[in-house]
Amino acid sequence: MRKLVIVVILLLSYCTIMAQVKIAYKIDTSQNKTMRLCNFIKDYMQQDTVSKKFWHPKYKNKEAFDYNIDWIWSENSPRKLSEKLNVEIVELQQINDSLSYFKLQIASKVNTGDEAFSNIYKYYIVEKLGKFYLDNCKEYDSKKFAYYKTKNIGFYTSYFYAIEKSKMDEASKAIDSLYLSLKVQVPRRTIDYFMCANEEELNILANIVVWNGGLGGFTNIPEGYVVGINKNPVYKHEFIHAILGYGADCFFLQEGIATLFGGSKEKSYQQGFIELKDCYKKGGCNFDNLYAREVGGQFSSSLTYTFGAVFCQYLIDNHGFDFFYKLYYDKSITSENFLDKVSTATNKSKEKIKQEVEKLIVGK
Repeated sequence: MRKLVIVVILLLSYCTIMAQVKIAYKIDTSQNKTMRLCNFIKDYMQQDTVSKKFWHPKYKNKEAFDYNIDWIWSENSPRKLSEKLNVEIVELQQINDSLSYFKLQIASKVNTGDEAFSNIYKYYIVEKLGKFYLDNCKEYDSKKFAYYKTKNIGFYTSYFYAIEKSKMDEASKAIDSLYLSLKVQVPRRTIDYFMCANEEELNILANIVVWNGGLGGFTNIPEGYVVGINKNPVYKHEFIHAILGYGADCFFLQEGIATLFGGSKEKSYQQGFIELKDCYKKGGCNFDNLYAREVGGQFSSSLTYTFGAVFCQYLIDNHGFDFFYKLYYDKSITSENFLDKVSTATNKSKEKIKQEVEKLIVGK
């Protein structure tokens, strides 16, 4: 009898968790195929880890298989999301016998204040030999862009833009110059560049429909493609991320080198440096608050990006590119321990490094 009670409790617990993934009333679950698709989505949302077994077989040997860039997904397993937040399948469409897509709404349980959000994500489901597999939006929704191939870049441009082909050819040459400037010898591969006209076009390439966050651009480093709300064919900052690939999980190294040789979308490194120097002069900036990324937005301040660029310039000028790349690809380095690691690698005190970096900025 005791065993039966335990089994019943476990079954009830499982059903309670499963019930946390709701299905919108408009979705007709009386259809067998529709119900199977819903159950597949629910099964995925009960996973404690993001496993490739749910994903299309084409990702079997690839490092990246979920192109979602939202930190909610990166910090939580699907199961945790379904337990902590309100999760609902709000749309499910069957395109043909083997292809469907669904939209998943994930919302906070707090309806007011800064903690309230309601995001919607989109994924495709492919049926192969009677089994369902998840797939990203990129392959299917990239058909909404015009395509033009150059030597180094495959351009996908929004139909809201009219980009001259000569400018895209010129942009391809910028890749050659970046290889020389960065002094890297790596196998060349075509960089796909999606030039979006709005957030809707950008977000869908990251499996997002409605998002409480916001980005002007990003690079999927393992897959080597760049996305930006941008009609400038030359987007050196993101091109550098695609060229250098995965490095240390360190803001100052990754964003610093990309800003040093590529500037930002809005301004060159030289323009950013003038602003940084002026901020120092007015007393708004110093090494400590820049290193803590407490100047402007933590992830968006051009001042902290430029500070990272100055730090990279300091390392390259004093120790060379080979030394810099040893740090860049050292996976033990993070944004938090960066200064400690540089101190150890250079055999200089942290205070000495601070003084030398600030000297580059203020010129004293």
